[in-house]
Amino acid sequence: MRAPFKLPPVIGHRGACGYAPENTLASIREAALRGASWVELDVCITQDAMPILMHDEHLSRTTSGEGLILRSPFSELRELDAGSWFGEAFASEGIPTLEETLDLCTTLNLGINLEIKPTQGFEAETAEVIGEHLAPYANQLPLLISSFNHETLLLFQTLLPNVPRGYITDVIPRNWQQKLESAHCMSLHFYAPFADPSRITAMKAAGYQILSFTVNQPEEALALFELGVDAVFSDYPDRIQQALLREA
Repeated sequence: MRAPFKLPPVIGHRGACGYAPENTLASIREAALRGASWVELDVCITQDAMPILMHDEHLSRTTSGEGLILRSPFSELRELDAGSWFGEAFASEGIPTLEETLDLCTTLNLGINLEIKPTQGFEAETAEVIGEHLAPYANQLPLLISSFNHETLLLFQTLLPNVPRGYITDVIPRNWQQKLESAHCMSLHFYAPFADPSRITAMKAAGYQILSFTVNQPEEALALFELGVDAVFSDYPDRIQQALLREA
């Protein structure tokens, strides 16, 4: 799939998670406040099939709860504190639903790179639920679906064929073209320390957009742009944007 839009050079990572707790509405607002036009967010589903923002399979790192998200009903998760771990100023932050997230991003005029986080073995159910919730918004805001899980990308090719997809990997694989073509992806997202100049050049020549995570140092971002990377994910999107303005 060729890109229906050009991504901005800086995308806020999990909102702007250097400034506010990741994957919360506060973090999304912070990204917009600091000049981001796109945010990257993680979505998974609860025991009772509610799509929520959360990176991990477990609750303990970023909430006041314990246990597996896939074994927890949303009514229980709704009561958890998802902000105090970052700072007491965020003690009122809860776990957002996907619908709340999409509504806020629409209001703030933010594009979304939505990373799908399926539990292994539960890929189809996760994709179907998230796809159903995404469908009403698919034409309302810029949206890119991505995942490390190739099966998930193939599922979304069927569920939401007009929403572009990105393949996430740590190292850019030798068979990058096969991976991208098989799921009709518009982009490849790789871990910054594994930048491979020759493969980046080849992907650019083939017409793909290339994204890199997680880049918080302006010098690293500028070096990646020099190689041909189109966009970087950053916890501090304003820092990278300011560096780009200085270079302009």
